Amino acid sequence: MSARHSLRGPDRAIALDRILVAATDLGGVWEQTDSIDIWVPRDQLPDLADLDVTIEEVPDEGRTWTGLEADTYTEVAEDLVVRPPWVDGPPDFVGDELVVPRGMAFGSGEHGSTRAALLVLRELLGQGRDVSGCASVLDVGTGSGILALYAARRGVWQVAGCDVEIESVSAARELLPEAEILAGGPAMFAPRTFDLVIANLDARQLGEALQAIVGCWNGTFALVLSGMKPHEVDGVISRLAWLPDLRVEDGDYVSVGFRGPQSERGVKTS
Repeated sequence: MSARHSLRGPDRAIALDRILVAATDLGGVWEQTDSIDIWVPRDQLPDLADLDVTIEEVPDEGRTWTGLEADTYTEVAEDLVVRPPWVDGPPDFVGDELVVPRGMAFGSGEHGSTRAALLVLRELLGQGRDVSGCASVLDVGTGSGILALYAARRGVWQVAGCDVEIESVSAARELLPEAEILAGGPAMFAPRTFDLVIANLDARQLGEALQAIVGCWNGTFALVLSGMKPHEVDGVISRLAWLPDLRVEDGDYVSVGFRGPQSERGVKTS
């Protein structure tokens, strides 16, 4: 059962990111001026000893809380909002509203790596719905399917994704019923290639799958890599033949974007 915990201190946002990655039974998040309340089972709290943060379990004074009462939408940009189905969006909002159920699949919009990837995609895809030169997208490590959903909303019509977690595959298929979502890694799509390839993974996973990820990109539109910590970025992109055109940091995470066309694509093996 989820319990309500209050995070306080300068590193509370970093602590929240870690909890969002570690917890599989997240109930809700309530960000306040000087604290963040989160509903999560006690045994799913990660080690936060290296952070300047205090975490205290807060009694709910006899109330029955589900954790959903405190949920709100996440404003990624002035024209981009993510929210769960039970939360209303901002009043008079004009833009892209991504409605993503919060469940066991990663990617509900609160995590820094997801927000950073969305911001890079927003820049790459430009304004409006004319995404000439980008007819197909592959979302590697799709999680909930949120990044593929955003690409589809912006006009990319052929959508595919993959994940090694079966819960994520199920969630992405539910979110994107018309998309091709496979259980496994990007190598399963070979020899097919895609105009836009997105991979939101941690640095170790990116490094292990980099050859297959790049192999799925045909070089015409863009490649997006996300989920790295700032000190990990150089180690990943140094293996590529080109430098990123875009870089966005959100909290403790970095997303980079490479624009096409790229005629010479490859990954260094040493």
